[in-house]
Amino acid sequence: MKKILCLATCVAICLAFQACSKKASIDGREKALYPNNREPLLETKYVKLPLGAVRARGWLLDQLKVQANGLTGHLPEVWDVMKTTAWKGDTGAMTAKLSGRLAGVVKTTTYEGNSGVNVYPECCWARFVPRWLEGLVPLAYLLDDPKLKEIVDRYMSFLLTVQDPASVTPSVTGWSHLGRVLPGYFEATKDERAVKLAEVMLNYMSRVRGDHMTPQPEAVQQTRLGMPLSFGWWYYNQTGDADALRKLEWIAKNCVDYYRDLYGGPMTMSQHIVDICQSIQYPVLFYLLAKDETYKNCVYEGMKKLDLTNGQATGRWNGDEYLSGLSPTQGSELCSITELVYSLVKCFEALGDPAFADRLESLVFNAVPGTCTGDWWAHQYDQQANQVLVSVDKRTWHGNGDASNVFGFTPNYPCCLSNMHSAFPNYVQYMWMATGDNGLIAGAYGPCEVKAKVGDGTEVAVTEETSYPFSDKVKLIVTCPRRMSFPIYLRIPSWARTAELTIPGYKTSRPKNGSIVKVERGWKSGDVITLAFNAKARTEARANNAVALMWGPLVFSLRIGESFRKIDIPQDRRAFPDYPTGVADWRIDPTTDWNYALAIDPENPRCEIVTGAISSLPFARTGEPVWLPGASDFIAWSEDVPLVLKVKARRVPEWGMDGASAAPVPASPVNVTTEETVVELIPYGCTRLRISEFPVARNRSN
Repeated sequence: MKKILCLATCVAICLAFQACSKKASIDGREKALYPNNREPLLETKYVKLPLGAVRARGWLLDQLKVQANGLTGHLPEVWDVMKTTAWKGDTGAMTAKLSGRLAGVVKTTTYEGNSGVNVYPECCWARFVPRWLEGLVPLAYLLDDPKLKEIVDRYMSFLLTVQDPASVTPSVTGWSHLGRVLPGYFEATKDERAVKLAEVMLNYMSRVRGDHMTPQPEAVQQTRLGMPLSFGWWYYNQTGDADALRKLEWIAKNCVDYYRDLYGGPMTMSQHIVDICQSIQYPVLFYLLAKDETYKNCVYEGMKKLDLTNGQATGRWNGDEYLSGLSPTQGSELCSITELVYSLVKCFEALGDPAFADRLESLVFNAVPGTCTGDWWAHQYDQQANQVLVSVDKRTWHGNGDASNVFGFTPNYPCCLSNMHSAFPNYVQYMWMATGDNGLIAGAYGPCEVKAKVGDGTEVAVTEETSYPFSDKVKLIVTCPRRMSFPIYLRIPSWARTAELTIPGYKTSRPKNGSIVKVERGWKSGDVITLAFNAKARTEARANNAVALMWGPLVFSLRIGESFRKIDIPQDRRAFPDYPTGVADWRIDPTTDWNYALAIDPENPRCEIVTGAISSLPFARTGEPVWLPGASDFIAWSEDVPLVLKVKARRVPEWGMDGASAAPVPASPVNVTTEETVVELIPYGCTRLRISEFPVARNRSN
């Protein structure tokens, strides 16, 4: 630890690089302003603040509003599954009648009728409503939006009265998604019925959970039985119900042990990608009870193997239904991205390893917006890193249909329509958390404000002024009622090679990248902390000696001219309200060349960086058709992306198409004789067509 002593004020600034191991609070759990886990659970490294303690500002607030104005805020109006559903007590909305214990009673049913599918077994209809609520509930309270809160109430006012979960659906996975909603809803409303519902759910799950690997097939998907841990620990901390620990261990252990063995052994391609992304959190959460290091360690081992065999530059893993390798033209299912975001915030909260937050930012700033339109009215089922055509054509998916990369309403299957809503609301909630010494940690960055109790219990505010990730500078402004001492912890991203931490009146420090730095001093209102991460363009090596170009947490992709055309694909349970909406399905064709090799030194890539304003649709680009609030038709968006990298490149004529996808990236270095030109690379999240893995042109002087 390095200490800098200022004799004039006798205030110490302590820089401490934190290990990932768990440490108990000096003052004990009972004195924490934001209580950690009850014994016998291990304490988490950090503690999530109540929903609403962190509020988005700037472009991040605009992005939340985009969701409210898009599908997130309008789904019951355009999708029958949400409109009429047993999840809000609608009568006649069930496909089977249940009574008594589920075991051996319920048979697989096929949907018939015109109302919501809810008692349909595990995969997958029964999950759609609670998956959407995972995004809608925090969004409503983060925006303090009366309309959204009224929509939330239509569902929660019924669900909080449910005594027999099977009367809505037997699906343990469906109820586990609803369980994730309960902590934030309770924090926002203080409605004790949320705690009681968690108890009802755990009792039900314990009752229908089968022995070993033979669960009741109509109720339980074995590979997702780790899900109840995320809300089960919360229920235990609220009540001290020791029996809940026994039930949760019974429900989850075989699932968790399965993934521990999987991640400790050879990685097979037969794994379902959403199962994998959900499972990253399970061993970590189970470790808090078992106190067995093998549960924690297997997650690191598994993620390393997944990166080596299926990793992509945005932090995601290829899985067009099943794990599908390293090719940039294989896809990643949108559900896998949002589920991995949730796993990462829970892992960072539990273990405090900044590597989880690094990957979290990469996903949220790249992969999430890159697979949705800028107005949040359409999404893909599968996204590709090299995506030069969006169409209903045959691709080499590992289990998905031909419409999987169309931007639309329900391309391929409806699950992603229900599961596209939670990533940004979850990101905002976990940007700041409480620490065991009654301080705060900035674990993920973006424009926001946090209000929380610190030190002796006094509430303070920290305003984060930044355009991050479109800027590499962050300014934190402290507001407090009087001079007071408390620690502020700051994550230094792994890509920040020469980070600078500045507080007026003190010597600028240079904290190590990939660390957590602690700043402890006496604070007064108006004090400012400035972080400069001094990002440089860098490359990441990809298969076939290709490279991806990155700056800060952003991946940059070739700007390709895009021609949008509405098409018709089979819709699944789409509603048609009596007013126009932004629901559409889009084919997108390229209008410019895309087959370029970068003429750069991969070890020291040179580029010109051009910055611009961030628009009210932060991830839309010029010319993209968008649907604005109150509109009667789409308009071409007139504003452009906030950041452009201009890079030298040469076109590679022999690099063409392989069916409906770009052919494999030519092995680098490539010999090309075409004229050198300058191409524009823009943030991955702002693209619908893109090249993100490039060959490198051979240096002509060699």
